Amino acid sequence: MIYYQISCPYPTSQFVQIRLSLEPIDESPVLLQLPAWRAGRYQLANYAQNIRGFRVFDKKNRKVGFRKTSKDRWEIFPEGSGQIQIDYQYWAGKMDAGSAWADDEQIYLNLVNCCFDVMGRSDEKIEVALDLPGFPEQISTLIPVSDSVWAATNFQMLADSTILAAKKLSHWDYQAGGTRFHIWIQGEIHFDKTLLIERFVAFSKRMIEDFGEFPEPEYLFIFQLLPYPHYHGVEHRRGTVITFGPAEKLAEPAEMEELLGVSCHELYHAWNVCRIRPKELLPYDFSKETYTQAGLVLEGVTTYMGDLYLLKSGVYELDTYLRHFEKIVNREALHQGWKNYNILESSFDLWLDGYTPGIPDRKVNIYSRGALLAFCIDMLLTKNGSSLAQVMNRMWDSYGKPSIGYELSDFENVIFGEIAEQSEIRRFFAGFVHGYADLFGKLAGFFAEVGIEMSEKHGEDWLLHQKGIRTDAEGVVVQLHPDAAAFSQLMKNDRILNWPVERPKDQSDIELQVDRLGRSLTIHLSSEIGPYYPSYSLRSVKETEWFRKWKT
Repeated sequence: MIYYQISCPYPTSQFVQIRLSLEPIDESPVLLQLPAWRAGRYQLANYAQNIRGFRVFDKKNRKVGFRKTSKDRWEIFPEGSGQIQIDYQYWAGKMDAGSAWADDEQIYLNLVNCCFDVMGRSDEKIEVALDLPGFPEQISTLIPVSDSVWAATNFQMLADSTILAAKKLSHWDYQAGGTRFHIWIQGEIHFDKTLLIERFVAFSKRMIEDFGEFPEPEYLFIFQLLPYPHYHGVEHRRGTVITFGPAEKLAEPAEMEELLGVSCHELYHAWNVCRIRPKELLPYDFSKETYTQAGLVLEGVTTYMGDLYLLKSGVYELDTYLRHFEKIVNREALHQGWKNYNILESSFDLWLDGYTPGIPDRKVNIYSRGALLAFCIDMLLTKNGSSLAQVMNRMWDSYGKPSIGYELSDFENVIFGEIAEQSEIRRFFAGFVHGYADLFGKLAGFFAEVGIEMSEKHGEDWLLHQKGIRTDAEGVVVQLHPDAAAFSQLMKNDRILNWPVERPKDQSDIELQVDRLGRSLTIHLSSEIGPYYPSYSLRSVKETEWFRKWKT
């Protein structure tokens, strides 16, 4: 067995002391690989940069030789038999749902950040013991063994787990579908406990009903409710960590809706991603990038279904649901990336720039674009007597529950198998999933089928909507629509000197005085009138038969 002991003599230093103990199988070198990324974030994090004081000792406390062979791999050279221990410090100085944090109130670790995979022994059982007497409230998504001790069946489970030790935690629980759900809260509570639990019960039951079962007997919602603005969630097989702030804002209904949204999203991940997973991610290889084109399924379906279950369970009224769906639609309307990279290519390139804006109009966002594609697919399925919920149930039975992994073509074939006449759905995938067609022309029609009107709106920013020029508050150009005349004359980061620009009373040309990296230029723009960069609103106009099928 492999053992970890975690202590923290000086919490305000934010360095956590970790001891890894193991007995070498023979006198061969021991290889330790620290993860370079974590599940749910397909981006290199290089956690090794947070380690210091790496030392190795034998059972007589004598130093054992070692060397680094890469940025996050160590090779240890034991002499003779007997247990060795590896001591090191990990800097727990980043508070979000996937990182690590230490202070005078808590020690919080996502173990994938700071625990090594012992190469060749990844399937061995691992125990984690906490030596944190100053933080008596202790929880983990690992399997409890005894007070302050938890176990993982193998490294994959360890890397998918969180530990939280605090001076004080709030704890509630509820039952749904035979599973006991725990709600653990670090931070201040500014909302009604009973109402929150009622809502969690509602969406948990509705989700379990559609999947037929929950994968675990127990599940933990771990909330870090912070005094400053924050919003983040990370999925685990046996729980989720959600950071949200400011905590006091949760007294406001709109902010509570955001918390409910991320909570339902992360619970859906307990099936989709944690278990219904592409073959290339099963098991995770945390040592290097692992490329996948399945972003549509991983995050697009989850984003769409997470919000939909709040509607299906009655937690959201239709108007509330549409208000949140509007945000997704408008997020996607901000750019023209779909002309250059479809969702498959954008998913593959998550490792490059998937979590940053990147260069102009290069890619799509797998969350927002994926959610809109998932909605359209759900509409086509509903039209044919099925639903995306039924498809995901089949994905669970065929790929998630047996833990065999799927290929993207498997997902497509399950969808095609639900529809007798496949020409329309196959054209949709060819044009919008594999291709570069404009999805917004399709969206309005699908919304209309369920009695929802999607309307274009143009705000008061005439320079944006008529000329395709987005600026900041100081008149610096931050975005240009590629179809606008201004695209061939202005540059990103040009500063408009005659700011704010006076709107012409007629359709005459306009003249801009521009500073471009110290050069003064005069730019003449024609009298073209967009429209560019519309925003969209959604409202229910009638309840159709299609709507009733979709909602249920």
